[in-house]
Amino acid sequence: MDGAWLKGLISSLLLPPAGPLLVALIGAWLMRKASGTRARAGRGLLTAGLLSAWLLSTPAVAEALIGWLEAYSPPALTGEALAEKLRGPSPPGAIVVLGGGVRHNERDWPWHEYPNMRTLERLAFGALLARESGLPVLVSGGTPPKREASEAAMMARTLEASFGLKARWVEDQSRDTAENALESARLLRADGIRRVVLVTQAYHMPRARAAFAAAGLQVIAAPHGFSGSFELDGWRSMIPSAGAVGLSWLATHETIGLLWYRVRGHL
Repeated sequence: MDGAWLKGLISSLLLPPAGPLLVALIGAWLMRKASGTRARAGRGLLTAGLLSAWLLSTPAVAEALIGWLEAYSPPALTGEALAEKLRGPSPPGAIVVLGGGVRHNERDWPWHEYPNMRTLERLAFGALLARESGLPVLVSGGTPPKREASEAAMMARTLEASFGLKARWVEDQSRDTAENALESARLLRADGIRRVVLVTQAYHMPRARAAFAAAGLQVIAAPHGFSGSFELDGWRSMIPSAGAVGLSWLATHETIGLLWYRVRGHL
């Protein structure tokens, strides 16, 4: 069984919305099959699963979770701040854009495989910084399961076709953020580059920046796509929405990733 496929399956089952619903399903099964203490445990699991499924689907909880992660990210890198870094004693030598996923549809034209929305956001911000600074671009991302091209190749193609910029380095061997860092550092060190501008969404920046620092690169963080908020918007903040489910998935996935990287010694 392919390791990436198994990892994806486990993530799908543990993260919202499937994770809480699975807890509720186990609780319902216990209530039906058992009595006494086990039945009470089943009722507790059913209640906890349904309640957590509801809460994780609300904008109030989802935005608070993603905001907690973003609180550990530096603020957005402005054009003025980047210009100051370029004038400093140790200027960056490259802009690194991390892949965030791909999509596939046979009906699309001119290609069937494209970067997904998260990756496109990263490419757009990376292209903006590249134009502001004149720095060369590295795109990073390996080949997803059941895909013909690497994520980095799709990113490089899109960067050139849609933004008019050519990537100097195409890092296409990595499978996750830690390997993004290691493989990118290998390519950049060969060209004598030790300091980079790192582009990814704000929720992902703490883990990405730590991984690149552990790989031996000095990082200027360029986070974007801030989505968190701790302000309630009345009763509507407690009504489930599809967007909130997506934010909760990202937040829980990233939190687990941070913990796992710490256990593995990547951070």
